[in-house]
Amino acid sequence: MKYSKFSFLSIVAIITLLTLALGSFIHPVYAAESDPNKPGDIPTRYTQTVHDQTDEKTASEKQANGGDVFGLGWYERPFDKDMTYMPYIDLSKALMNREDANWVYLQIFVVNPIEEGASAKPLFGVELDTDLDNRGEYLLTATTSRSTEWSTEGVVILNNSDNMMGGLKPVLPDTNLSDSKGYDKEIFNAGTGDDPNLAWARISPSDPKVMDIAIKSSFLGGAKGKFIWFVWTLAGVQDMSKLEFNDHILRVDAGSPLKGEKDLYPLKALWGVDNTSRIPSGFVPTGMMPGLPQDFQPKP
Repeated sequence: MKYSKFSFLSIVAIITLLTLALGSFIHPVYAAESDPNKPGDIPTRYTQTVHDQTDEKTASEKQANGGDVFGLGWYERPFDKDMTYMPYIDLSKALMNREDANWVYLQIFVVNPIEEGASAKPLFGVELDTDLDNRGEYLLTATTSRSTEWSTEGVVILNNSDNMMGGLKPVLPDTNLSDSKGYDKEIFNAGTGDDPNLAWARISPSDPKVMDIAIKSSFLGGAKGKFIWFVWTLAGVQDMSKLEFNDHILRVDAGSPLKGEKDLYPLKALWGVDNTSRIPSGFVPTGMMPGLPQDFQPKP
């Protein structure tokens, strides 16, 4: 217990230093009119930027470079079951832009070109808490099998039907394993759904290490929409009914990517997973919202 406390505090300090968020959170400034049925060029002003830990410097040691906090659902595990590094899912940063009147754009950056990991069939996506109850409402994922042109193919949006994402203690591990359903209801799949143009994705035409995602702004509340967002890459566990992972997998069974956690290293049931911390968009947090980086923790 004493060691766990030290590990938690030290890693939180690292995450805090690495996490920045820039841009307009409350009043997006709209660009020229866009096509409401298909995304176009991604605006470059008023962009929110979140940096994430990367592991290329410690990959030869078969361990992460810090940044893994199981108790807060922060995962730094871009390794396979043998602790072989998977740089094509190792998140380096994420950008969100809400300048467009019709589209919210998300760009997911990884260390190596995405195509390198095609055989591993990873998913790139974003989890969204749209009612600010610390429980995710939606998970959007996109496959890597795509071109540099916008397409709905391989894009899926899942919903949580029991509103118990995160179990009894949202974000934090429950005392007992949760029986919550996770993301179990499909509301969009490759153009099938109430809105066939709801979400699109592509490999960035200017950078092979970037996945671009676009989702209708109206789906997220439009210009005044308030939500929490955080990015995922998933190559190992892709059973979305197991989210949040720390409610469905015990820490001892999940393993650890950190050799300093001797009783837990190496990775076991939870591998091939990377994510960012939770980031507010459209509002300034004022209450208890676990999983936010220190930059956004409400001040007493």
